Amino acid sequence: MEIKIKKEKIMDGREIATMIAVHYIGTFYKWGGDDPSGFDCSGISIELLKSIGKFPRGEDTTASGLSNMFTKVAKPKEGCLVFYGSPISHVEYCYNENLSIGASGGGSKTLTVEDAIRQNAFIKMRPIRKDKVTCYVDPFVSIR
Repeated sequence: MEIKIKKEKIMDGREIATMIAVHYIGTFYKWGGDDPSGFDCSGISIELLKSIGKFPRGEDTTASGLSNMFTKVAKPKEGCLVFYGSPISHVEYCYNENLSIGASGGGSKTLTVEDAIRQNAFIKMRPIRKDKVTCYVDPFVSIR
């Protein structure tokens, strides 16, 4: 009898965070949300970073705060964060150099599942709006 052992690929932090981000697509947006019952833009980004040890447990911050925690980079790639607004008011996770995953469509009045449904506010994958980007950071490059 012959037994074949399948070699498993070891995933790095970027791949793990991306897998988790994809898993959350369709989750409801919730203002101030930071768990699977509902996320806002910084909530989902922080959750992804915490899941791979790139953000301290028990800590929290805004999109603007996240933009100052990691090394800025010129181009997006898987695992980077992309920021919008001046001042910065929105963050999404880069799936690759052209697509991002983020909690969008809601705002400060999006507090329930019903609100999110009415406003089409969910975690979504969509093209990076490169003409609107404020900056990119890479949490996988050494922290400042």
